[in-house]
Amino acid sequence: MKRLRVSVTAAASTLAYHVIAAIASGQVCDNTVSFTLCDTDTWTLSAVAMQVVDLASGSVHRSPAVTSDPTQFFTGADVILLLDDVTAGDGEPRADWLRRVYSKFSVYGHQIDTQCHSDVIIIIPAINSAANLIGNIVSRSAPNISPANIVVTSRLAENRVRAAISRQTGVNSASIVDLIVWGDASGMQTSRFAVDVSHAKVYDCDRSAICGPQYYRSVDDVVHDTKWLDRDLPTAAIRSSSSSSSSSSSSSSSSSSMCTASALTSFLADWWSPTRNSQRLHSAAVVSQGSVSIYQVKSSQV
Repeated sequence: MKRLRVSVTAAASTLAYHVIAAIASGQVCDNTVSFTLCDTDTWTLSAVAMQVVDLASGSVHRSPAVTSDPTQFFTGADVILLLDDVTAGDGEPRADWLRRVYSKFSVYGHQIDTQCHSDVIIIIPAINSAANLIGNIVSRSAPNISPANIVVTSRLAENRVRAAISRQTGVNSASIVDLIVWGDASGMQTSRFAVDVSHAKVYDCDRSAICGPQYYRSVDDVVHDTKWLDRDLPTAAIRSSSSSSSSSSSSSSSSSSMCTASALTSFLADWWSPTRNSQRLHSAAVVSQGSVSIYQVKSSQV
């Protein structure tokens, strides 16, 4: 089985800490992994690299490489996790913030284009509302990389929708499958994304104990409120993310990082493991080729 060379940007962040630990411990894929940890905070990077070694996991090929040199970030990578969060300043105009986002990720795109082979996989978690734009920026800045290999994950938005349905119906959120999020992968503004439950199923329902774990009901049947599904579900999903960040800034930041990391690592596990949830529907944002459709994405065999 091929060893995966994984480059992680913003690797000194709390989000990266959770993601790296999950991958290094073997929870995400069966391949052995060699990391390149990229950040300007080399002291923290060195500490993270030491902890990866201390895991004594058979999933890690060698001690992670640590670098703050952008020309070394992506060299030889099979998979790149772009975990940077360009946060908007208080009162900063959105146009100014988007210029900073463009500056950061266009540079990454150029570096990837010159340092990587054309089959590299680039994963961008939807940390903020510019996630779809970031995917587009990277694609335009890295013309030698297949647009299909640049993926913005919408798993966190999916999980928030599941949580909203769980609160509405009382079912276990993990038993809700085959949701699709269209549009903005971050799911942060109701006008910019839509939730498709036409294929969604609920396995945690009254008759499951009698008919077996394979029994399910449609989300429409369980919720039994078309108006709520069509109009209120996106708002309820956004409200759940807002309420989770209403506590102190330090605890909300930690909680947000944990949820984002869990969403990203579960997405990666489904992506890399051909037999894991192979019949499940998941959504992600890729660069548009001029049309919108539902199609089957096979697990990556990198």
